[in-house]
Amino acid sequence: MSVPTPTISDSFFAPPLDQSDVELRARWYMCTIISLSSLNYPDVIPQVYEHFSKHVLSTLASDEERKRTVACVREGLIKSTGIVGAARTGNAMRILGNCIPENLRDAGVPLRSQELEDLARERGKRFWSNIYARNKDFDPGASVRASPDYAFVVRDVLYARVFSFDGIIDDLTTGYAIVSALYGMDTPNQLQHHMKGMLINGATKQDLVDLREQCLGLAEILGVQKRYGAAPIPQKPA
Repeated sequence: MSVPTPTISDSFFAPPLDQSDVELRARWYMCTIISLSSLNYPDVIPQVYEHFSKHVLSTLASDEERKRTVACVREGLIKSTGIVGAARTGNAMRILGNCIPENLRDAGVPLRSQELEDLARERGKRFWSNIYARNKDFDPGASVRASPDYAFVVRDVLYARVFSFDGIIDDLTTGYAIVSALYGMDTPNQLQHHMKGMLINGATKQDLVDLREQCLGLAEILGVQKRYGAAPIPQKPA
């Protein structure tokens, strides 16, 4: 039996309305859409897009600016594929795509297809190192011992082609996308590592608290029970 689509109250959408920076406001909506994808509630995305269009896109001066902002939200969702998987992300992406008007869609050649493989791998290694090299709690050999092929897919495919791609959003915004997806997947160990990565890339502890409240608050509204409690906010690695 299918479950009716929940209605998100206007009170949930209050936080970004107090944010004067349009990029930070757009990032809040990006994280919400990623959370809905991760929690398997993609059918709620049109409600979020309606608010996003009204309170972000309508404030921009040109379709070019609106198109760039939509691209940032879509790119965050693309990057969450490496956490959530292609099935849930695909459902969310198609629903989001149906919300976006024709003039704001991207019909060009995929940017990632224009990159050289070696350059993408080098960038992926730098991105991976920037997250984990200073994290004393991370065992870099654990994935290799578990499965060399798995380690290859993570580092040479996901980090190279998905996570580290910097043609649309920066490393910190990517961290927001990854952590939003991890909250939906309820994976505390990975959350710790990637929250530390966000701190390294410029986030504050309050930023992490706010993101935790946003993601867990959405899960609570949707009635999603979490196996683990709220992930503690880590210290920035020395």
